Amino acid sequence: MKCDDEEMILFATSIAMELAKGLDVDELEDLRNFVNQIACSISNLITRRYCVLKKKKD
Repeated sequence: MKCDDEEMILFATSIAMELAKGLDVDELEDLRNFVNQIACSISNLITRRYCVLKKKKD
């Protein structure tokens, strides 16, 4: 996904606003926890792929 920082921020904000429509505070907290878990999982995948690429170079 190629875009500059401003575009990424606007895109992420628009997604967040759509996901948050009609949710109460408790549901928003659940959504935040869910999104944070997705971010953690993606970070783990990036780290894993980096390690695999590094091993292939060695």
